[in-house]
Formats: sequence, structure tokens, C-alpha cells
Amino acid sequence: MPRNKLSPIIYFVFLSFCAKAQIRFEKGYFISNDNLKTVCAIRNVDWDNNPTSFRYQLPGSDEVLEGTIRDTRAFGIENGYTYVRALANVDHSSTNLNRLSTRRNPEWNEELVFLKILVDGEVKLLQYKRSETNQFYYQKTDSTYIPLIYKRYIDGNGEMATNFAFRQQLLNDLSCSGITQLQIERTNYRESDLTRFFERYNACKNPQKKAAASHARRDAFNIKITPGADLTLLSTFNFTFTDDGKRSGNVASFRIGVEGEYFAPLHKNKWSVLAEPAFQYYKLPLWIPGIKLDVNFWTIELPVGIRHHFYLSDKTKIFINALYAWTLKEYAMDKENVNTDYRVIAGSNFAGGAGFAHGPFSVEARYYLNRSLHAYRARIDLDYSKLSVILGYRLFSR
Repeated sequence: MPRNKLSPIIYFVFLSFCAKAQIRFEKGYFISNDNLKTVCAIRNVDWDNNPTSFRYQLPGSDEVLEGTIRDTRAFGIENGYTYVRALANVDHSSTNLNRLSTRRNPEWNEELVFLKILVDGEVKLLQYKRSETNQFYYQKTDSTYIPLIYKRYIDGNGEMATNFAFRQQLLNDLSCSGITQLQIERTNYRESDLTRFFERYNACKNPQKKAAASHARRDAFNIKITPGADLTLLSTFNFTFTDDGKRSGNVASFRIGVEGEYFAPLHKNKWSVLAEPAFQYYKLPLWIPGIKLDVNFWTIELPVGIRHHFYLSDKTKIFINALYAWTLKEYAMDKENVNTDYRVIAGSNFAGGAGFAHGPFSVEARYYLNRSLHAYRARIDLDYSKLSVILGYRLFSR
């Protein structure tokens, strides 16, 4: 099987193996309809959409059981989120700008759902998320779950408008001397803003009560320095000045880069996007009958892609990448004892990698598929691929 076809297969087999390794049961509990609390181990799927069921194991048993929304009042994972069952008003109006409703007010449907508790305290903040629907609720003591109203719609003039009624709800129902009207007006309908508001409100109403511990969040953005080594395989298949144009060779060289990585705020920061501008230099002699041609070039490339993390502990993880690498600088070729530069235009290519990280340190093996090089002073066509070993050290995170 050709090497270029084999590499993606190995990549996806590795992905499947790692995905299975991520499935684990963590300490948790659930409360049944008769208000009985059962300590157990819950399969932590780290739901993006609110679940309707969950799987668990009882202490001392390997049997996997299922808890459903019909027979469970609440469930939670230690150091994770708690979900409570509620008969809540849900608005499924589309948020797609091409399919917005013409109604200003929400179109409520009463549904039995699990709500995720974002802020616990005197007043709770809860969230329901499924497909396009992303709604927030609040609850005072043991009262009903009140939806915070926010809706985009098309007004009578055919223009897009927004109903920000949730701000009036906060002003009327959750006022406190330590919270100003301006702070409410600057609160947006998103998890970070509303979490901040409800934590501030609970602290304002009861400053003596210690705030509940926030859910652990990993850093959202990292910057790393990424030195390493490249093993480059270069092959030629066309020359204007010889019929015998097939040549190949490989060379090891140093590379240096800087990686910026942003973590998506879902699935426990397991997904991230990254960009890593990197500098490499190569010098590789290609011998042709009667001619010595040195492939002598340097390049700055910009790999951009996605990364998936598999956390083994808070400090240790393995990860896999899928990237596309753009060439930001053209290459140069030169012939021995001739002052002519054979400028070439470099293509871009895909790459895949896997690595291991512990604390601020990381190591990654990355394979770049073939990319082409075409000279325009002479007919010189080349392909090259490379294998990179990249070390990393985190300089900054927040």
C-alpha cells in the first residue's frame, strides 16, 4: 500500500483507540424519584447537549446500568456539573439568520428536560442546550425554573431585531445594591456573562456565605515555543536539461516555531484550534549527469488546524492534530558555480500528528504529506514530504 494512503489509516486507527481510552466512569451520584441518593460511578461523556439519560456502575460491580430522565430527579459527577430534572418552558425558534421567526416573544413548549446547574447558591443559574437551542434559567430557593428571555427575530420592517428582555428580568427580579444598572446592561446572553452576574448577585445578597467552588476550567489560550528537527524526503521527476530527471534524497535539519492554541469552551477543553508559524532551512545536493544542483532553501510555513486532547490527569495528556500548512515564503535553488537563482513556487499540504504533554512540556511527531515545488527559470518539478519531531515549552497561558 502506498505510504500516503497508509498514513491516514494509521491516524484514524490511533484516533479510534484514543477515543475508547477516554471512556471512563467517574465518582458521582443520582437521586431517584423517591428521593433516594445513590453513590455510584457515572460514565462521563462531558455532554455538550443536555442529556436525557446516563450510564452508571454501582460500587463493586462492572455491570453498566442506565438512568433515564423519567426515573431520575438529579445526577452529578464529582468536580463536574450537576443536572436536575425540570418541567421547563423551552423555545425552539431557529437561531439561523436565514430562518429567524417573525415573532418577538418566545414560542414556549413545556418539556421534561435535564437542566445543567452553572451557578449554585441562593439563586441558581441553569442551562438547557440542544442543537440550535441554548437557553438559560434561574431559580430562587425551590421555586419554578424561570427562563431568561432572549430572542432574535425579524421585525415588521423585515429587519433583524433582538429581544433583550432578560436584562429587564435581572433588573426587576434580581436587584442588589452592589450591582448597577450599567452592569446589567453590559451583560450578554452567554454563559460567561450570566455566570459572572449570578455569582456577583449571590455574593451581594449573602456576603458572609462562602461562594461555591467554581468548576475547574483549563486555560483557554496557550503560547508555546516549538523547536525540533525535520527529516525531509525530496524527489525530482522533471528537468529540462537532462532526460534522466528522477533523483531523490533526504536530509535532517533544524526547525523553530511559535504555537498559539485556543481551546473551545466545550467538552472539557478537549478540542482546540492552533496556528504555528515555523522557520526551516534545507540544503540537499541532487546529482545529475554533468551537473551538481543544490536544493538550498529556507521557508516560513504556517500550519493551521485542530487538535483533540485526551486527558490522563490534570497535568498529563496525549493529543492528535489535523493541519493544513501554507507556505509563506518562496524557496530558492542554485547550481554550483553559477550565479543563477532557480526560483520555485512552493505548494501547501496537509499534515497529521500525535504527541504527549506533561505540564508545560510537550513532544509531538508530525508527518507532512507530499507537496510540490515548481521552478520557473527551468523545468524542474519536485515533490517533498517530511517527518517532524517537535518539542514544546509553554511560555504563556491564560
